[in-house]
Amino acid sequence: MRNWFVTMAAVVVLLTMTGAAFAGSSPLNATSEDGILVFESDDSAFKWWVDARVYIDAATYFDDGPLYDPDSGDYGDYEDFWEKQDSLTGGVILRRARFALKSQLWNDWYGEVDLDFAEEAAAIKDAYISYRGLFGGEGRVRVGNFRIPNGLEEVTTSRNLMFMERSQGTEPFVVGRRMGIEATGWKPKYRWSVAMFGADVEDFVKEANEQINFAGRLNWAPISSDESTLMVGASGSMQKPTFVGAPDDAGERSVSSVKFNTRPESNVSDTKFVYAKIKDVEKYSNFGGELAYVNKRFMFQSEYMVANIDRYEDKESISYNGGYAFASFFLTNDQHQYDHKDAEFARVTPRASSGAWEVAVRYSFVDLNDLEDLAVDGDDEQHGGSTSITLGVNYYPNPNVKLMLNYGIIDNDEFANGKDDQFNGDYDFSYLQMRFQTAF
Repeated sequence: MRNWFVTMAAVVVLLTMTGAAFAGSSPLNATSEDGILVFESDDSAFKWWVDARVYIDAATYFDDGPLYDPDSGDYGDYEDFWEKQDSLTGGVILRRARFALKSQLWNDWYGEVDLDFAEEAAAIKDAYISYRGLFGGEGRVRVGNFRIPNGLEEVTTSRNLMFMERSQGTEPFVVGRRMGIEATGWKPKYRWSVAMFGADVEDFVKEANEQINFAGRLNWAPISSDESTLMVGASGSMQKPTFVGAPDDAGERSVSSVKFNTRPESNVSDTKFVYAKIKDVEKYSNFGGELAYVNKRFMFQSEYMVANIDRYEDKESISYNGGYAFASFFLTNDQHQYDHKDAEFARVTPRASSGAWEVAVRYSFVDLNDLEDLAVDGDDEQHGGSTSITLGVNYYPNPNVKLMLNYGIIDNDEFANGKDDQFNGDYDFSYLQMRFQTAF
């Protein structure tokens, strides 16, 4: 599977380089477009620009007990709790430090490499080549590493998120970034996207036999004007875990586990109370619905997603689910604009020199509890559920700078013990966090 992707990418790169060999040289004019440095040819056939992002997050956490000890089955005291858990410490972190080089070549070709340097480690995010001349300029095909079309909040760039972190309601189930190939088409009222992809880049091993997976997203905007937008959508994916190693004497191969987990919508502590690791998985899928509505200053957005896991050896199938809903209101004369080409909402450009102010509230839930006698890694256990209420204030002094303040209340159930029962269940808490964000 990976060899096939590499071959396709090599062909696209070769074609692009072949065209460039006959291009000769063209002068590039340096300009600033919405605070981004852009180099563009006179005929606009060639365009290069840098996309950099820096997010600085600060957070503090507050206990909201009671505390539950899964070993004794009793509610314990704070001293016993902190002997087992030493997380949820506040502080300041560099949440993202992105540097991306993007280019438009020969009008319809596009390339991007996006690197992240946060947490003192370099990681490749987006790295792909795209042809944007399909369907008379109303479609594209791309190959490489990118966000698979699966979920509204997931495919929305972090620059334009309503809250500091994506919802815990859909984060465990969406595909995220993968190596793959995607085709997309759009009209002012609708958009579709389908993708074929491999395993997670982090899970790749040389001895593995990667499976071919599929995903798709469909969106329809029956109302779309400068002041009002109504968008409904659906997405889904079908995946198989990666087989690792050569078959044994019985023709069997070990299968990599499938993980479902999420942070409580705060990243400073980097803690995951809701965590499931499932083995003996034959295949798994997710399906979700999207709804978004904007009317001048008001915005509403929600998603619901369910994951189904089928397992080998006549073991029971598993079903998890989650979702969120939020509403926001601009205190200034501003609004969110819908981008029909990506079926998401674009960044905010304040109408006044004093900037734009926005308030928001979100409710989310995630449930990884399916069967009381579910056997995973030899243990019979549930994997936890959580609900969250988040209040947010956003200030946009200009299109390139954003300040965010979030207050969240987390209610974990008694099975939310994290990986290998490293935490006590039924641990409820709240947090206050702030982000200083710039994109240039």
